[in-house]
Amino acid sequence: MEAQEKILKISLDLFFKYGIKRVTMDDIAKELGMSKKTIYQFYKEKDELVDQLCEIEMLKQEKLFKEINDLAIDPIHELMLISLKMSDMMQHINPMFFIDLQKYYPNAFATFQKFKENCAFKDILRNVKEGKKAGIYRADINENFAARHRLAQIDMLMFGNYFSYEDLSFSKSNELLLDVFVYGICTIKGHKLINNYKKIKEEE
Repeated sequence: MEAQEKILKISLDLFFKYGIKRVTMDDIAKELGMSKKTIYQFYKEKDELVDQLCEIEMLKQEKLFKEINDLAIDPIHELMLISLKMSDMMQHINPMFFIDLQKYYPNAFATFQKFKENCAFKDILRNVKEGKKAGIYRADINENFAARHRLAQIDMLMFGNYFSYEDLSFSKSNELLLDVFVYGICTIKGHKLINNYKKIKEEE
């Protein structure tokens, strides 16, 4: 692995574990076993490192969305696959990571917001439209509202102060928010599909 790749990987691991603000360039250098001078050959400051990491991660998420769309059997299955990936990721992320991103790193946060609008929102909107056509989402659901509502749930989870994550983990909170969303927009036919997928998951 090249030096720059190592810097990116270790930095992201540390940011996920402790939050971005608490991790210094000294911490990163110590974890890597290299001098700060070497890191500064690639990144003049921590903000620049955070910006690039965010760009890389958002591209990975966009690719992941496409892969899940190809794998999904139906719109409900697609939402559940995405939520499972999110829950897996959240098991390894300190919620402070997202709070720090919003508060202290405007360029990286803008990249995240751009991803939400240009990728996440469009994917959810498509999902809702397809679900309505398939008869598994309610015909009376306003598509744009439903897509915005799902994004608002994710914002509430990542950037709000609604949950302490002491009684309920970051990951489990994400699963329950999906339940609130998907059960709310589904028809009886859709409810049966959800329950079937949940049963399959429990039996695995």
